[in-house]
Amino acid sequence: RSPPSSPAASKRRIPVSQPGMADPHQLFDDTSSAQNQGYRAQRAPSGLGYPAASASPQAAFLADPVSNMAMAYGSSLAAQGKELVDKNIDRFIPVTKLKYYFAVDTMYVGKKLGLLVFPYLHQDWEVQYQQDTPVAPRFDVNAPDLYIPAMAFITYVLVAGLALGTQDR
Repeated sequence: RSPPSSPAASKRRIPVSQPGMADPHQLFDDTSSAQNQGYRAQRAPSGLGYPAASASPQAAFLADPVSNMAMAYGSSLAAQGKELVDKNIDRFIPVTKLKYYFAVDTMYVGKKLGLLVFPYLHQDWEVQYQQDTPVAPRFDVNAPDLYIPAMAFITYVLVAGLALGTQDR
C-alpha cells in the first residue's frame, strides 16, 4: 500500500460541486471547467491562447477554434433535434393515449393480480364508463391496462437473463 501523499492518490477524481448545471434540462454535469484548469496552466506564456509545445493532443484539440465551432454547431443541432422530437412525438407514439393504460396505483395492481390468480371469485366483469369514455384503470379493476403485462415482460427478461447468466450461457 502506498501512503496517501503518493502520486497514485493524487490522480483520484475529486467531485466538483456541479459548476455547469445552469440549465435544469441538462442531462450530464459539465466537467469541462475542471479539465480546463489544468489546461490553462499549460498555455504558452505569450497569452495568445495556443497550447504550449508540451501540451497533450487532447488539449491542443480543445484549443482549436474550429473544434470549438464544431462543438457549438453540434450542440445546436442536438438542441434542434430534441425540440423537433418533443414537438412531434405524439404523431409517432400517442403518449396521451398510452397514459390511460398506465394510470394505475398499488391498490389496483393488488386487486388485478388477485383477479388474475382467482378469476372465479369475481362477479361483475363490466367496464365502467363516464360520459362515453372508460374510467381509468386505478378506479376500475375491469379496465384494460398495460402496466401489468409490461412489468411481467420485464420481469421475464430479467429472470431469464439471471438464469442464463448463472449458467454462463
